[in-house]
Amino acid sequence: MPLLKLRDFFHLPQIDSHIQQLTDGGPGLCLVAGPDLHLVSEVSSQRGFLPSGRPTVFWILLQEILETHPAEKCTVITESKESVRFPRSLKRRLTVLETRPSEERRGRMVAESTERSGLLVVERLNEETMDLALSAASQGRWVISQIDTIFRGAGVARQLLDLGISPERLTCLSWVLTVQRLPALCPSCKQLLPLDADQLAVLRSQYPPYAHLFGVGATFFRAKGCPDCRQTGRKGDVAVFDIFHPSGKPVSPSRQPGLLQQSSLFSMEAYVLHLASLGYLPLDDFLFFESDQLRRTFNLLEDHERELLQSNTSLEARLLQLEAANRVLQRQTNALISLQDIGQALVTGTDLADLARLVCRRTCELCGADRAILYYQRSAQHAEVLATIGWDLSGIQRLFEASQVFSQDVFQEPTPFTGYPPGVVMYKTNETLRAGLYIPLIVQNRRVGLLIVQSTEKVRFAPGELAMLQTFSQQAALALQRAGLIEQLRSKIEQLEAAQVELAQKERLEREMELARQVQQSVLPTDFPSVTGFRFAAQNEPARRVGGDFYDVFSLDEDHFGLAIADVSDKGMPAALYMALTRSLLRSEARREPSPAVVVANVNRLLIELAPGVNYVTLFYGVVDRLTRSFTYTRAGHDRPFLLRGEIAIELGGMGTSVGLLEEGEFSVVEEQISLASGDQLVLYTDGLCDILNSDEIPFGRDRLKDLLVSYSHLPADQLCHQVFKDLFAYRGDSDQYDDMTLVVVNVE
Repeated sequence: MPLLKLRDFFHLPQIDSHIQQLTDGGPGLCLVAGPDLHLVSEVSSQRGFLPSGRPTVFWILLQEILETHPAEKCTVITESKESVRFPRSLKRRLTVLETRPSEERRGRMVAESTERSGLLVVERLNEETMDLALSAASQGRWVISQIDTIFRGAGVARQLLDLGISPERLTCLSWVLTVQRLPALCPSCKQLLPLDADQLAVLRSQYPPYAHLFGVGATFFRAKGCPDCRQTGRKGDVAVFDIFHPSGKPVSPSRQPGLLQQSSLFSMEAYVLHLASLGYLPLDDFLFFESDQLRRTFNLLEDHERELLQSNTSLEARLLQLEAANRVLQRQTNALISLQDIGQALVTGTDLADLARLVCRRTCELCGADRAILYYQRSAQHAEVLATIGWDLSGIQRLFEASQVFSQDVFQEPTPFTGYPPGVVMYKTNETLRAGLYIPLIVQNRRVGLLIVQSTEKVRFAPGELAMLQTFSQQAALALQRAGLIEQLRSKIEQLEAAQVELAQKERLEREMELARQVQQSVLPTDFPSVTGFRFAAQNEPARRVGGDFYDVFSLDEDHFGLAIADVSDKGMPAALYMALTRSLLRSEARREPSPAVVVANVNRLLIELAPGVNYVTLFYGVVDRLTRSFTYTRAGHDRPFLLRGEIAIELGGMGTSVGLLEEGEFSVVEEQISLASGDQLVLYTDGLCDILNSDEIPFGRDRLKDLLVSYSHLPADQLCHQVFKDLFAYRGDSDQYDDMTLVVVNVE
């Protein structure tokens, strides 16, 4: 049951019979009218209309109609199902259609709703839903809707005519219940309004229909104002109603009274007067009701016009700001587009000499310089001039000791430099270098080279040019650093692809798979490094003869070794090749960077560059400190390893994205660290162990694998691997193996 009833809004029992007649229903269009919030702004509500509460009255009326007619079914057409809230017992009788119908759709909805129910509810009557509601009502349907308006009674019918409804179709209008709210008298300062017999007689003569309310002894009230009502005489508000029930006569130009000339069954003026006699409103609200309505309407329009002018002024100012910002943005966009083009060229270039020439040329274009020279660090002891612009190559030394070129301090940002570059012979004595920049080429705090740009014309470089140069130098440093590695990796990939094609031509698929197996086995370690305090064991069973799993244990220095396991998407030759590329990149990056998270991020970046969209890899990589026995690791989408400690299996944490799938800006991994203790066994595996199926196609599962590992945790590493695979093969029986199976165990002595 609802918390509110319609009677909670009424103060007059005189209208009970009209409301009862309305809820009894019948064919035709029943409207609940009144000004809603979208017509009443915060400003205009102080000088004009108060929010009427019409939607609340509308839904309460609909609920009472459904309760009065327990067998009646109802179709509700609404823009949002969230606004239709009824008890569960009533919801079963509702069909809610959430749509803004087109003309074709409106016709189908009327036909569909006719088959479903006799009562049609259109949540909001406007130009879009008017035809739908009137068509249904003209066909003998009972239609209930609500409309935003400041009019009442026959005035609502006039508004419908203004919206383009023909007089003939308007005959289906059966009820108009208009609700409005007026500010009530302040109960704290309310007092009797003294009216003598003569004044009451005048009121009776002026308002004959209400003479009975102006009889001798009639009481009315007024309020002068008090602190409680802020001297306004008004506090709170009260609902007033108008009930209009036309006879159904069409609007006619003849002298016969038509729908527009009909009066309300209970007018809003009468309702106001009754409330005034009960002390809710002052008598002036009745005496000046029409003029007050006109004043409220004028204030509403005036306030809306003022708000419209303010909004227009604000929009014009905003437009000017946007135009100015757009001009600035256009200039910046042009520079960024140019920078992007440069970056793309750097990414695709692999030849060091070509890259160096491109860097020098584009650097001068970005900042307007006319001199540039690029030094590349070949080794810790030597540097080489790869390219120049504006300098005579015949007078430039090409090879240097690194100390002659690079400052001992590794600068991260461009710094002013107006001297002659290292190795450059001053060959024009009358030439002056007016502006210059010393731009270190740094990647991950490691020096790649040095770029010096200078100008004989510009006095200084603008801040925007400095920012672009710094961004560009970072791209250039990265491109130069990886050029050599990319050449080697591409050469290896080409060799593998050529071998694959040749073997496919000679021995077809079987020979190709055998070769791929050899490639895979050559990548997987046969012997583990000898590390004091640690023992290693591993077992691998590929699916379809060649798989995409790989693992690796390799020394990084005397006190650290790396530990990795990975699963490449797909199987067969592509997975093996991708596995080989990933392992090569991992080993290369691992010896250059101690952080597992940085290593994995670098591998992801290189895979995206070298083999975009081919495959992706779930990877777990960690570094063990032999002395402290700390284990720092990163998990990039791979299954969580277990740490067996006694009879407990601890899952390792960490979050991360699979490698080779997302670009650098979207890729992310986190780095975790744990301490290892004597007797611990670190267990790494691929998902093939969990996904293996028995004859009933039931997977072995992670929980069952965890229990299996705990049961064999007392065994040495190699025996543990052997026993786990033995049990897994027994579980599989004669079923096929659909995924690679790899298990790596590290025993801490």
